[in-house]
Amino acid sequence: MSAQPTALAVAPLVTPSCASWIRPGHLTVLPIPDNEPAPLPRGVRPAEPDPRYVQGALAVDFRREGHDELFGPQSTSRQDLPDPDTWARRLITTILEAMDGLRPSDQLSRWVAPDIRDRIFRRGVQARQRRQRPGGPLQVRALRVCEPVDGVAEVAAVIAYRSRVRALAMRMSGVDGRWLITALEIG
Repeated sequence: MSAQPTALAVAPLVTPSCASWIRPGHLTVLPIPDNEPAPLPRGVRPAEPDPRYVQGALAVDFRREGHDELFGPQSTSRQDLPDPDTWARRLITTILEAMDGLRPSDQLSRWVAPDIRDRIFRRGVQARQRRQRPGGPLQVRALRVCEPVDGVAEVAAVIAYRSRVRALAMRMSGVDGRWLITALEIG
């Protein structure tokens, strides 16, 4: 059996009926669709965001009635806590920086009660909205620590910050081996 070469007919790449709409080198440019929201009518102000504090890590409160006291926060004796004078100085600086919007208030969540943390957060939001610049270093001019009962320290301080002198009072309670600020007043 011998193989005979056969010639194949070559079909055109484009049929004549399609050739009318294909033009080499022709591009169609379409406009980008508008994805901006429609403007508000005159006299209508946009809604303000809710400035309530929400902890970035996990905003869940597992406390409920009838919870087991052995697994909740435990008070700590003074002998198991660090020096209240040193901690008070550090926490005062950190709290005022958070209130001025220079530091995230989340950094205080371990050492400050939730209601005080909320106040610090709101004050920090207001400071960032005003966009105030820092007015110089914080100086704790005087600090007094009183320990009325075991595991509790009451602190009174005189603070110079932003060309103002202020009074600060706070109560630190020993909880789970650390100081926890349970009351804070700044005058």
